[in-house]
Amino acid sequence: MTPLGSAFGRFAALKRRLIDTIQNPSLAAQQTLGNIAQSAQEAQALQNQAFADPRRPTRVTDEAALARLTDMIMAGPMGFAPAGIFKPSTPLKRDPTVGTRFEREFMGGLAEKTPVKIEDLKGSSAIINPWDLTSRNYKITSISDEPLATPVITHGGQDYARDIGHIERGIGGASNLGIAKRVQDRTTQATKENIEAGGTGRVIHLPATMGEQSEFFSVMPTQAIFGLLDSRAPAKSVIKEIDKSIRDYKFPGDKEARLKNFKGIMSEEGRMQLLTGEGLNTTAGNARIALMQKMSLKGNQEKLGFNIEDLSMALTDPALAGVPKGYIGNTVMATGEGGMHLRPSVNPTYNTDFTAQYLGSLGQNVPIEVLFPKTFGRISQEMVGKKGDVRNMAIGALEKRKEGISELIDQQVIDNYYEYLRRQKDLGLLNK
Repeated sequence: MTPLGSAFGRFAALKRRLIDTIQNPSLAAQQTLGNIAQSAQEAQALQNQAFADPRRPTRVTDEAALARLTDMIMAGPMGFAPAGIFKPSTPLKRDPTVGTRFEREFMGGLAEKTPVKIEDLKGSSAIINPWDLTSRNYKITSISDEPLATPVITHGGQDYARDIGHIERGIGGASNLGIAKRVQDRTTQATKENIEAGGTGRVIHLPATMGEQSEFFSVMPTQAIFGLLDSRAPAKSVIKEIDKSIRDYKFPGDKEARLKNFKGIMSEEGRMQLLTGEGLNTTAGNARIALMQKMSLKGNQEKLGFNIEDLSMALTDPALAGVPKGYIGNTVMATGEGGMHLRPSVNPTYNTDFTAQYLGSLGQNVPIEVLFPKTFGRISQEMVGKKGDVRNMAIGALEKRKEGISELIDQQVIDNYYEYLRRQKDLGLLNK
């Protein structure tokens, strides 16, 4: 490829910056090179050399100078991002547009949300399972005002059970085999606990919201980063830095897990490793978490020209936007006498589906403790005095324990639920 071809190949993501550079070189140099006088002078000289015809200011007169100018812009303090794409935003000084700059469209394929009344579940026993906040059947085409080279189709979230095809096949959720087996075993235990308590034998599954960045394990955020990288066409020096940070990533609590064999974020082999884990001394999910942790650093957001909040919200189920960790009610599923079964999955993130019947939605997201007053209260008391947040520890135990995990839906649970809604209504906090 000629220097000109190489320059314009990388310049595809910098059209706006090129125009600004030609029309206002001094301001563009300051923005791009961080007000470093020496670099600004060099950029000015290269620009004068690359566009030396005053009668035709956009005609390239020196291809080599343009290539050098392109590399300089892309590798400068602003990385390869056009100015204004990354927006500084902190807890003390928030930019209200951060977290809103994305484009997506709903692709259909989901059943209507059937209203479910808690009293109709009386006699069943409820259990929770952790679920990330991602959506299903949305096509994401742009993040932080940058079109993705390849759109991302979301495939996860609580609406996995609401997918029309999944309803027809009785599929409620998906995970990797080990976790799916745990969900199955907990369902069997909850059925036993329900019958022993004089219940109907039916188990109600209530997906519980996970915390921020829980979506990092899934394929979707990684696919979005691929799309941004391909749109930006980053300089080799930037890619080299990102690849090194991934290879050097240290997994908390796991000294054996390493990514030293990672083939690189812009290579087909490296991207396949992030999807399959092949050749890595850890799982693909852990590798994706490592990638997203690194790309979430402010410096990398600036270089790639995006805000991680925009990416996360683009992937988030609209019904769960802003919902904190440990809330339930958006999705209600059930298993009956036949129990739960596991099946191979075609989900891009997980390899195993588990069965459940989609019932609908309570219409409100409520804290776990509202529908688990007895079980959550008992476990919370066990956590008092231990190091850590009592509520988070109780949620973790309720999600992972092998027994004592279900709540019989009796009149106390029903009354507790409606009392909570009444209080929320009085405070003007109900969703609707």
